[in-house]
Amino acid sequence: MATTLLAIKTPQLIGICCGVAVFLSTIITVAVLFVKGGSVDRLRAEANGDKPAPPRPKLVDELLAAARRLKSKPELGTSTVVARTKKGEAPRRVVVRRADADDGPTTERLDVVDASLEPPKKVGRLELVDHRPRDLAIRIDKLSSTHAALALFATVDALVQRGYRRIEWRVLDAKDAALAEATGFSLEGVLRKYCIEDGCSRDARLYSVLNTEWRERRPAVAARLDIVDAQLDAAWTLKDCVVPAPRKKNT
Repeated sequence: MATTLLAIKTPQLIGICCGVAVFLSTIITVAVLFVKGGSVDRLRAEANGDKPAPPRPKLVDELLAAARRLKSKPELGTSTVVARTKKGEAPRRVVVRRADADDGPTTERLDVVDASLEPPKKVGRLELVDHRPRDLAIRIDKLSSTHAALALFATVDALVQRGYRRIEWRVLDAKDAALAEATGFSLEGVLRKYCIEDGCSRDARLYSVLNTEWRERRPAVAARLDIVDAQLDAAWTLKDCVVPAPRKKNT
């Protein structure tokens, strides 16, 4: 055996050493990936008869940046939608913007304005409450407007552009439930004995829409409401949260 090894020429010996090194590094890499990827934990859980927990997906950098950028106040900005009306009438222009009143660090009161009238007229209101900046989540509350569907579309569209992932709405009446479903919201469940109103116990239906769902449903909702244009005038949007990579200085 020793004589055979001495008979190997130097180039061949180098090749054998390189092959062994590659083989060992591959084994080590596979072992590390096996452990870091959670395969060991899954096998151990299956051996114990337990169901392993599914891996949690990581958020994209843009959403994490938006979460760091958001302040306690939602700061919706001004959202405008334009919808067709009856033949021969001017298009309906509805604006949702911040009201003059200040309701604290986590609530934003908004006015719904019919800008197609001269002069523009306030036709409703709503609030953004339960603001959770780190989770990119918020809840719509106290929506009351003669153009509720357009106001709801303008609000959700603006919030998604701002980087929000989850938008909730808790409704008590069947009319609002139908409005929620017509504007892309999904029913998540019923909050039993949610409140007492006029001496009676009331249940609330919990609706929500996610940013991924809104991007898919938006064209159909816009067509259903005859919306031809939607604009957001905000201090910042999700794109502004992405910090560009620093440029390398010439040396």
